[in-house]
Amino acid sequence: MNGYPFAIPVSVRWRDVDAFRHVNNAVVVSYLEIARAEMWRDRFGGESVMDIPFVIARLEIDYLRPIRLYDEVEVGLRAADIGKTSFAFEYRVEAGGTKAADARTVQVCIRHESGRPTRVPEAIREVLENLTAS
Repeated sequence: MNGYPFAIPVSVRWRDVDAFRHVNNAVVVSYLEIARAEMWRDRFGGESVMDIPFVIARLEIDYLRPIRLYDEVEVGLRAADIGKTSFAFEYRVEAGGTKAADARTVQVCIRHESGRPTRVPEAIREVLENLTAS
């Protein structure tokens, strides 16, 4: 997916579809989560939730067209706005080869013991910088 250094196919399941015969808007958030988790495992080698040092602080989605049951879906992800304690992911959701949604999440790095913000670790920052749009 052009402009998105990480992309993953996502299967539309029967339970994803609502009474209007398209993927429910809340399910699209799950598709973003799938892409984020797979990117984390692929790029950082994380195996458990404790390996993920951030929480989602903000989520924005622009829905552009319905996603249907048999659409082939792909979610692209890139990093943006890497700050001291936070960073953003931008997403492109395609269905059947056309853009179905644009989204953005803001993540804040935290200490799991205290739940307080902490600096983005240098090793994570380096990987995130490689995930930005070129």
